[in-house]
Amino acid sequence: MSSAAYNRLQNIFKTSTTASVSPSSTTTKTLKEKTKRPKKNITTTVIPKPKKEKLAFEPLPMSKLTDSLANLKMFIDTFKRASNSGPFRYSYKYYEEVVSHLARARQYSYIEEILQHQKRYKIDMSNESFVVRLMSLYGKSRMYEHARKLFDEMPEFNCPRTVLSANALLAACVNSKRLNEMPELFRELREELCIKPDEVSYNVVIKAYCEMDATDSALLAIDEMERNGCECSLYTYNTILDGLYGNGKISDADKLWEVMENKNIQPDVRTYNAKLRGLIVDKRINEAIELLDVMRSNGVKPDVYTYNGLINGFVKEDNLAEVKKWYEEMVKNEIVPDSVTYRIIVPFASRKGDYLFGFEVSKEGLLREINVGRSNLQGVLDGLLKLSASDESRELLKLVKASNFIYYKLNLPGDSDVEA
Repeated sequence: MSSAAYNRLQNIFKTSTTASVSPSSTTTKTLKEKTKRPKKNITTTVIPKPKKEKLAFEPLPMSKLTDSLANLKMFIDTFKRASNSGPFRYSYKYYEEVVSHLARARQYSYIEEILQHQKRYKIDMSNESFVVRLMSLYGKSRMYEHARKLFDEMPEFNCPRTVLSANALLAACVNSKRLNEMPELFRELREELCIKPDEVSYNVVIKAYCEMDATDSALLAIDEMERNGCECSLYTYNTILDGLYGNGKISDADKLWEVMENKNIQPDVRTYNAKLRGLIVDKRINEAIELLDVMRSNGVKPDVYTYNGLINGFVKEDNLAEVKKWYEEMVKNEIVPDSVTYRIIVPFASRKGDYLFGFEVSKEGLLREINVGRSNLQGVLDGLLKLSASDESRELLKLVKASNFIYYKLNLPGDSDVEA
């Protein structure tokens, strides 16, 4: 794991739970303060200083965080000691942040060490909600076997297994991309463990079928869902519409859209975005543009995903002029671009040879503290150097160097006289 990753892990624990006051801050006075006497007949009100917050636990000193696995082990041990605090154990954000960083660094053994450590807290382990959190963390780390093992162990901790933990296991299976195992797992939970699925269960299953391009099975799941008295919500329809439109099954998606509207379920921006992406996949971009007018007339405001879809459509059509137009339209309508926006536009601008446009868009992203991507920025820099655009090259290098969220450097050719 890189030192940058350690730094990001380190920042997680700058959250406090217990107040403490440094004695030196209240006892140290200058000689002048000691001898100064207040004027007569003047009433003074002393406003107490805000108490300093104490860290949930003392982290490793920043100077000791290196690429050494030994120091990472120390970090994990410190985290485990912090788990002795009940409030800390129930602060899900701590666990989620640390586990997500470890997962990105592929440090799965340390994820297992942290979560396995929680089993010593027997009272907590008898609480299904607590166990579900651990299962969810395994799922987000794509460690399905561990989530399954924990689910099987729940009776040993006198912890009930209801639809809550069953849903967590289903989600862990899907998040781990073990999609082929999901149908059998769903059958086992229902038939062998006699756990009755709810709306959440079916939504997870439908999402999995859509990811498997098994939309026929997803439609059958909707029928079963309604037969079992579960409500088919807008979320459910959005999930399957996204799958149908994304896989080019526009006719089937349009039929389901009609069914949804006949049930007085009104589409939202996610519904329209799914259709827009489907139209773009089917190379019907003019209809996608018309869909924006339909959205607005129905009181649905396009969002960043709407514009990203359109911009990406014009990238596929190799139309830089329209990409520029819709990016400007996006900004004019006060839709804030996200990292996807920049990662679509910047490499396309470089590919089309418009490095100055690529620079301007990259600059906007960097000023908004969005990582545009190393290869994308390098492509812009290389193009600017070809154009002998020294000022822009220098500014781009300075922006990257000054950022506190980028942990890499851009490369300069040996004969370049441009410096950051």
